[in-house]
Amino acid sequence: MIKKILTTALIMTITTLCAGAQVVSSAEVKASVAKLFESNYKKLVKGDVEVKITATPFSELQLPDGKITYKINGNADKILPRDIKRIDVYVNNSFVRTLNLPAQTIVYRDVLVAGDFISREQTLTKECTVIKKMDVSMRADYVLDETMLEKDITAKKAFQKGEIIDKRFVKMKPDVARNSEVRVFFVSNGSVMISIDGNALADGMIGDYVNVENKNYKRVYNGKVIGENRVLVNI
Repeated sequence: MIKKILTTALIMTITTLCAGAQVVSSAEVKASVAKLFESNYKKLVKGDVEVKITATPFSELQLPDGKITYKINGNADKILPRDIKRIDVYVNNSFVRTLNLPAQTIVYRDVLVAGDFISREQTLTKECTVIKKMDVSMRADYVLDETMLEKDITAKKAFQKGEIIDKRFVKMKPDVARNSEVRVFFVSNGSVMISIDGNALADGMIGDYVNVENKNYKRVYNGKVIGENRVLVNI
């Protein structure tokens, strides 16, 4: 009789503890977190982003009953091929816990690829290159797109057929050349305030940051190359 009473009490206790709870599988957590990061990264990079949560330290996650949301905890703007993602879990907008999940991120972009063998010092043209969607996760900052063929580019090394053209191994005429005269535009809150003549202190392509010197006052500024002999300085 006592045993039966204890068993009944235990069942009632378990039922009470589980009331108002929900169970989320590992697969559901992986899919939700991957989707969250893919959506975030697509705002930051060109191309397609694929995130895979490779493991979880649980087979299922028990949470309070209610609407589950996940929020990125740190490094939201940093893309690494392999990383540990910190995720805060909320239920009905109340914080529940933080997860640390290993992830793999792949970035695919349409980039310049050797269409055939390219020898050292060979000029890169449309005839010897192709545009192909490639995994650029390990070299996203060093790939080139089709627009770069408008520039005078030569190979500094041999490229095999199908190899991504890495801008670290090509020579190209810079949009801004060291010691050349440039027009410097000073911008505040998105509006151009003033422009002056300056001297570039380094070579740079569009998108690069270079130091420029005010010709009259010899003051040095750091700005972004926005065109041929044109530099933008935010103030």
